[in-house]
Amino acid sequence: MAGSLALFVSGLLVLWASSELIIHNIGPLARMFGVKELVITILGVSVLSSLPELTVSALAIARGASDISVGNVIGSNFVTLTFVTAVCAFLRPIDIHREVQERESSWMILSSSLVLLMSLDGLLSRSDGLVLMLVYVPYVFSVLKKAREGVDDSDRASHRTPRKIVVATLLTLVGIAGVIGSSKVALDSGMTLGTAMGISAVALGVIFFAFGTSLPELAISVSATVRRKNDVTIGEVYASNIFTQLVVLGICCLIRPIPVPAAMTGFAMPLLILAAVVIQIFVTTDLKVNRLEALAMLAFYAFFAASQFVQLPSFESLLGF
Repeated sequence: MAGSLALFVSGLLVLWASSELIIHNIGPLARMFGVKELVITILGVSVLSSLPELTVSALAIARGASDISVGNVIGSNFVTLTFVTAVCAFLRPIDIHREVQERESSWMILSSSLVLLMSLDGLLSRSDGLVLMLVYVPYVFSVLKKAREGVDDSDRASHRTPRKIVVATLLTLVGIAGVIGSSKVALDSGMTLGTAMGISAVALGVIFFAFGTSLPELAISVSATVRRKNDVTIGEVYASNIFTQLVVLGICCLIRPIPVPAAMTGFAMPLLILAAVVIQIFVTTDLKVNRLEALAMLAFYAFFAASQFVQLPSFESLLGF
């Protein structure tokens, strides 16, 4: 058990370090080709920071561990949406750009609702996965429409040198290899550790893997908050959630249809949507997330985590269905 714990922790540390290597190099690489920072965050950093969720969930579903796969996606989204945002808001209240509030926040709620609707029959099929991935396409186009606004062509030209492009590309590829390898180590040791501790597969996916695979998002968002790059902070959280629910879950469905536990459709998924709506209300009122609202988000996460170990009534029973 001690060996499995050491491997699990080591796997998550390498996972985080590899993700950081990717993220550190993808920004300069993208700027060389002339897109603004928010677009880099949404279509570059958020996608690459979601590689841990993708690799862990894909490896889990390939081995038939569907509970870990879907639990990791939903749990990771809950961690980033509530815990990560709350930590950043405690460090410094987050001012929200209207573009992020209107586009990313709305798409996040839409993607969460779509996943819930498709899961109500207890199965996410391959056709469901294809639909999820196709829904991501118009979101990408909506981001690309504003990709070149505010770009300084002279600054782009000054950064575009063959050596910088080659170095950034090679380091990014090394990071991707590290993410894939460390995810496998974390998955193997985590399943062994969870079984030894008597933890259910759903709780293992929702709590342990979800928090571990959210480390890149936490590191990026905290760093952005400290540097007063609020659009990067909240934009990365929102865009990462959209990508994991539409693309990561979609890919997992294509690998193998995913049986969705009743605990997910009856409690976890509706709670994720509720948290997204509440945060949307926070950012709509004054385009800011303050420390009091951060406390409310932490309470959401604590309630969600506790629900994995204590039997709570489903949303259907609370509504009288």
